[in-house]
Amino acid sequence: MSYLTSWGLPQDAATQLEKSHVDTFFLSFGGWDQNGDISSSDNIIKEVDYDPYWLPPAYTSWTQTKLASPSKKMMVAFGGETYESMWSHIADPASREKIAQGLVKLVKTDFPVYKKDMKPEEMVGDCLSAAWDQTCNMASFQKAGTVQLDGIDFDYEKVARLTPQENENLLNLAKRVKELLGPNSGKLLSLTTYHVGADPEACASPSVMENCSFIEDARSTHHGEALSLLTGGRDVFDFFNVMTYDAGPRFRYDVAMANYARAVGDQKKIILGNTINSQWGPEGRYVESKEKNLTRAAWQAEKGYGGVFVWALGSNNTQLSFADQVSYINEMKQATGGDVPQVENHIPVAKATYPQSVTGAATVVLDGSLSTDPEGAPLSWSWTQVSGPHVTLTHANQQKASFTLNSPEDESTLVFNLTVNDGVHDSIPLSITIKHHPADGDVTNPDIPEASASWQSDKIYVGGDKASWKGQEYKARWWTRGNEPGTNEVWQVIK
Repeated sequence: MSYLTSWGLPQDAATQLEKSHVDTFFLSFGGWDQNGDISSSDNIIKEVDYDPYWLPPAYTSWTQTKLASPSKKMMVAFGGETYESMWSHIADPASREKIAQGLVKLVKTDFPVYKKDMKPEEMVGDCLSAAWDQTCNMASFQKAGTVQLDGIDFDYEKVARLTPQENENLLNLAKRVKELLGPNSGKLLSLTTYHVGADPEACASPSVMENCSFIEDARSTHHGEALSLLTGGRDVFDFFNVMTYDAGPRFRYDVAMANYARAVGDQKKIILGNTINSQWGPEGRYVESKEKNLTRAAWQAEKGYGGVFVWALGSNNTQLSFADQVSYINEMKQATGGDVPQVENHIPVAKATYPQSVTGAATVVLDGSLSTDPEGAPLSWSWTQVSGPHVTLTHANQQKASFTLNSPEDESTLVFNLTVNDGVHDSIPLSITIKHHPADGDVTNPDIPEASASWQSDKIYVGGDKASWKGQEYKARWWTRGNEPGTNEVWQVIK
C-alpha cells in the first residue's frame, strides 16, 4: 500500500504506475466541511473539465491506473495535517449525517477516464476532439471508460491529543458510512493513526517502559489516545494503518504493532508504516536506510501482520525520482514474501471484424478472433444485440457469431456489443454498427468497393481516401503520407 499525493507527480505518472506492485493507493488528501461538501488537494478526486491536450496528472494518474488494473484499490485519505480542522465538523449529528452522505456519494461516483493515443475501438462514446480533416483525433484525450473509488481512509491525526468524545464522533461517522453503503458494497474503510495510539496511557510518564513504543525522555502526548476507537472499531474498519515512523531511530515499532494487534484483536488487520522521505527524530530529521525499511517489511510478514503502507509516491524530499520511488516500494513488496511480485492482471481488449453494411438477404458473420489479452490468457466471448430489428445470434458465446437477415423494405441499423473475459476481468464492451439496405436500394455496399488507384508513398491521403495495395483495398482513417497500408492502424481494409 502507498499514499499517492496530488503533488510531485510527473505527467506520465500513470505509465510509470503500471510498473508498481502496490495493491492499494491512498489518494492524498481529502477533506469535508460541515455541509458534507468534499474537497481535495489539487482536486485529485474532482472530475476534471475536459481538455483535449492537457489534463492534470493528479487526476489521470489514478483514473488511468484503476481502469488498466481494476484489482488495484483506490481509496481517499481524508485528513492529514492539511485538513485537521475538518474533524470538528463531525461533532454535530446533523453535520455528521451530511458528511456520511457525501462520502457515500463520492465512492459511488463514476469518474471518466481519458487517455491519449488509443485505438479507435478502445474509445468509449462519441469522439471528443476531431482533427483538421474532421476525423477523430486519437492523439488527443478521448474517453476510455469510467472508474469508481474503492473506499475511504480516515487519516486521523491532530496536533492536540484526541479526546474520547472525538473518537466516538469518528466511530459514529464510520458506522453510518458503513450502514449507508450496505453489506455487499465492496467498498473499504480504514483508519490511520499515530504510532503511539495503542500504547498504554501510562507511557506518558518517562518512568514507565513496559509496552511503551516511544521511550524518549520527553514522551508523546498521544500515548493511548486511539484505544477506545480501536476497540470500538474492530468490526467497522477493514484494516488499521500504524504510522510507525516520524518517531526517531530508537522507536520500538515491534511494540507499537503488538499494542495495536492487542487492541483490535486481529493482527492481520494491522498495517506497518514505512517512509521513503526524511522523518522527524529527537536529534533532528533523518532518512531511514533502505536496508532498515526492507527489514521492517520482511519482519511484519514473518510475524503475521497485514502488510506495509508507505509515505509516499509523489511527494518526496530525498531527491528520489518518481521511477525510483516506484522501484523502492516494489522492493518492499518483494521483501514481504521473498518471491517475485505477482504480475498485475490487466483487462483484455475486445476487437472485431464485421461488414459495416449489408444489402438484401444475407448471413452476417461477427468475428472476435482479433481480441487480445495483455498477459496472453485464454479468452471467452459474449455477443449481444443492443438495438435494431431483432435477430437470432448463433454461437453468441463463441469467437465467431452469426445471424441471418431477410431483405428489408426500409434501411435499418443494427448495433451489437462484444465483451471478452480473461477469466478474471471483462473487457470494455466493443460496440459495432451494421447498416442493412434493401436489395433494390441505391446504397453502395462498402464491402465491394470500386477498384482504387494504387497506393503511392509520396502522396498525401486524408480520412476517407481509398487506395489499393498488394491485392487489398484500403481506406485511410486520417491524414497520412508514407505509411504503407497493412502495416499500421492508419489504413482500414475494405476489401
